[in-house]
Parts: sequence; C-alpha cells; structure tokens
Amino acid sequence: TDKNGLLHIYDLRQKKFYGQRPKNVCFKKNLYETEWLNANPELGKYVLVNDIENEFCKYESEFAILLQKIISICTSEQNPNALILHGNEKEVLFRFLVNLMVRNPVNMEQLELFKVPEYLKQSDEYSLDRDILSKMNLGGVESIYLAAYKKVMLTDEIDGSFPQVYADYLTKISYTFFYASGNEFITSDVPVCLGNDCTISNEDKTCLYLALSPRIAVLFGNYNMLYLHKNRMIKIESEIVDFFNMHT
Repeated sequence: TDKNGLLHIYDLRQKKFYGQRPKNVCFKKNLYETEWLNANPELGKYVLVNDIENEFCKYESEFAILLQKIISICTSEQNPNALILHGNEKEVLFRFLVNLMVRNPVNMEQLELFKVPEYLKQSDEYSLDRDILSKMNLGGVESIYLAAYKKVMLTDEIDGSFPQVYADYLTKISYTFFYASGNEFITSDVPVCLGNDCTISNEDKTCLYLALSPRIAVLFGNYNMLYLHKNRMIKIESEIVDFFNMHT
C-alpha cells in the first residue's frame, strides 16, 4: 500500500487505474459457502457455515510468519548461495501456494466447484443418502455432497484431497526466488500463474509463478539454467520483472 493505505489497481475491464483499500479488493461474500437446497428450513441457510474459511485461516496464519521470514532473507544483499527455506517451511509454502490456486472464483469455476459432479449424482450412495435424508425430513442431499466436494477440492484435511496431492507434486519441481532490483512485481485476482513451458528440457514442463511481495517472487520449474539456484535467490533486472508482469 501507499502512504494513504491504498493499493494501486488496474481494472482490465474498465481499463483504468484507481486506489482501493485492501479489504475491498479480491473479496466476495460467502464464496466458499454451500447453500441448503430442497432442505428442511431449520437447517439454516448454509451447510457448516465458515467451515472452509476457518481452514483457510490456518493456512494464512502459518504462511504469514513464513512470508515475513522470506522477505527478510531475500534482500539485494543476500548471499546467493544461502538456502531460503528449511524443514517444514517448504511444506507451508507449497500448501499455501496450492490454496491460492484453487480459492478464487475463476479457478473454482474451472474446477466446477459450484455443482455436484454427475458421476457422484449417478452413484448408488447418492440415491441411498437422498432416500435416508428424505425419510428423516431433512433433505438437502445435493447440498451435503457439494459441501463435501468443495472440502476435498479446496482443503487438505482429507487424505487424497486435490491440494494435498498437488502440494506433494510440487516437491518434485525445482523453485527459485527472485529479487526485483529495479521496478516491482505486480499481482492479480488470480495470483498464481500456472502453465507449461516448452523451453524446459525435462519431460515435466510444468511451470508455476507467484509474486510474494513487490520485490520478491518465486518460480517453479525444472529449468536447467536455474538448477544451481534451487531454493535460493537471484537478483533480476527490470526487463525480467516486466516479463513476469506481462504474463501475470
């Protein structure tokens, strides 16, 4: 933020810059909630209110501590051979990074998290649960399944969940931190850039990029040229920062 506590934002739709307070940016009420449908009114409006949000708070709290450490270590004076993350700090970064990937409306829409998958609706278990809940005068089987599906896709509380599997996958990819010595990194309402880079000689061409602060970013990808800089920091010039910003 600037001295007035405002973020500088560029609106892609309106094609203009404006200032805004952080609490009003990338914010949508009840994004992770599941509304009760065809259910007993006594159950309330949502299934397990704030259940997923409370889980996200755990990620945010532990990552906030780690982020401050990363920022303090990654400075222009940093020893280029010094390791940035140690022990379970890697797990914290990977888990939060996957969390950022899935928890915004754009990616939730792509993952189809706003409806129950057809294969679940066609299952014998779904029919059985629907009948049982109907006999109990509760209803809402679709809402219960959708809430459970969101939980598996958005949190790592359940073994084999999407975030758990993808965070484990990230352990197989090299990552390097960058310090912007010139202009600054930007971020967006879809903060994690994920794709494939044909310049990666490895069979796995996955690359993933995230700006952690105006001066610090992290890049995942098994690039030969970055092999010696795994879990280390590189100082980069303005034109490379511009390159990352363009892709963001």
